[in-house]
Amino acid sequence: MNSHRILLPILLVFLAPGFARAQRVVPLEHRWEVDPGFGDIWNTVHEPRAKFLNVNDLKSDQASVRFEAAQNICMNYDRPGFRNPPKALTLLLEQLRNQANSILAKRSMISAACLLDDGAHAQAIWDAAQNDPLACAIVEPHLTKWKSPVALEIWRQRLKDSKSSSAQIENALNGLAVVGQEQDRALCLEWLESSRSSPVTRFAAAKTLGALQPNGLTDMANQILISEDPDKHLLAASLVASHTDPNALRILETILQQGTSVSQRLAANSIKEHFPQQGLAMVVGWTKHPDDVIRLAALELLKSTPSEEHTRLQATLLADPDLKIRKTARTQLLELAGKDFRTLVDDCVSQNLASPAWQGIEQAIVLAVELQDRSRCPKFIELLEHTRPEVNMNAGWALMELANEPAILAGIVPHTERYTNDLAAEKKIAKQDYIRLSFLFEAFGRNRYEPVLPMLRKYVPRDNFKMGNLTRTSAIWAIGKTMKQQDDPALRAQLHERVLDLGTMLPENYLVGYACLLTLGEFGYLDSKPIVERHAQPGQDALSCAGRWAKEQIEKSAK
Repeated sequence: MNSHRILLPILLVFLAPGFARAQRVVPLEHRWEVDPGFGDIWNTVHEPRAKFLNVNDLKSDQASVRFEAAQNICMNYDRPGFRNPPKALTLLLEQLRNQANSILAKRSMISAACLLDDGAHAQAIWDAAQNDPLACAIVEPHLTKWKSPVALEIWRQRLKDSKSSSAQIENALNGLAVVGQEQDRALCLEWLESSRSSPVTRFAAAKTLGALQPNGLTDMANQILISEDPDKHLLAASLVASHTDPNALRILETILQQGTSVSQRLAANSIKEHFPQQGLAMVVGWTKHPDDVIRLAALELLKSTPSEEHTRLQATLLADPDLKIRKTARTQLLELAGKDFRTLVDDCVSQNLASPAWQGIEQAIVLAVELQDRSRCPKFIELLEHTRPEVNMNAGWALMELANEPAILAGIVPHTERYTNDLAAEKKIAKQDYIRLSFLFEAFGRNRYEPVLPMLRKYVPRDNFKMGNLTRTSAIWAIGKTMKQQDDPALRAQLHERVLDLGTMLPENYLVGYACLLTLGEFGYLDSKPIVERHAQPGQDALSCAGRWAKEQIEKSAK
């Protein structure tokens, strides 16, 4: 298991497909995770698979079995391994007509049918829910999602019924927003102005009225804005969110300046969609707005019109407090670099690497790796000493990815020697120091940098684990790459001992054993075959994969 991924989230980077010089990278991924590659063996967060379901249980003679099957579908329908959804849906629709099912079973079946259907059977599901208000409440959001009009008349009647609950009114208004007609505007207006309306139903009424009438509501919105209504900004923004006339723009601008956070988000997204040129005139302020949704809207606007000014504005958001915004800004800059803005993007990387904001430095490091910009390596060596772990670990990872010149590798050596001496003296170091050090060892291994072999060999003995398991793993992997063409029986004997220690009362670390198997495979000597065969077993665990691979390499080399 990749221990440091528990400390920091993995950020997957998806690159522009036409940018040949960029690479798809996984920040803080160890080289031994992909060289050699055994697929997804290091992913410790797997989506739960669906529980086994025999769909024929839905037609069982036992009511409890049918009920359990419906519940099983509700809990597993969207998980990998869920089998035969079409048949399950067919059987559920049949069971909705079975009067022997209890009301609880029927509700579960209705829920399951809604989750499996795409609206093609909306009428049958809605008919089955009649006479059960709770079942109707289950179905109605799905009807809205499907844009199905099967409940349109009932929604209209409900809006006229003084006995309707707030939840029923909200569902009806949400439904009208997608399937309503011009005649339904009056009902929406009535609920917008009604003293019976809750804040939720008033908002739903304003949103629905705005959807049904995409113009001509600016006077009403202005009247709401000058009122004392505590929700006036959200109501006004909802009314004109789809409008495209200049009066609506002025209202949205007012809300952006004076409104609540939620209303400002709605106003900004409406301006972005319907008034993009006016939005660009405001975009500098949006990039500094305290609301992350509005800063994200600014990035979308800037992406739509590439220019030097807009590129530099995007680069300022590499240091944004919000991770999603930082990632989006970096992705957009990578795309720009693949077009006609590479020199400008390089300048933005330099500015962020020299900035005091650790977030900007971190993203600039990742972007430089994506751009395969090896000229940054001297700066990365400086950043190994940065106080923020997010920076110094990524600097180490970047050197592992990019360093390929002897002068750069020599520049890394003093840093690794200092920490190696500390570990040998049993001094405590921080977790990020182990992680950073391991990446630097992998940089040596990728380049077969022989001057550091005496230092790396200090990490082979178990020695009460004092040298750190992650660093030992990377050091042993690097030894395998560097000494591939050398015959060292004494070293092989040490590695044999490490692999044999995996089965002792005080076992060797799992990752260290994995690296030892890989290194023995790299060496390719037949005297190691009996050792690696112990783990050359079927299965997709790391040791089995490494054992099979090492055995194959030894049989090929047959030294």
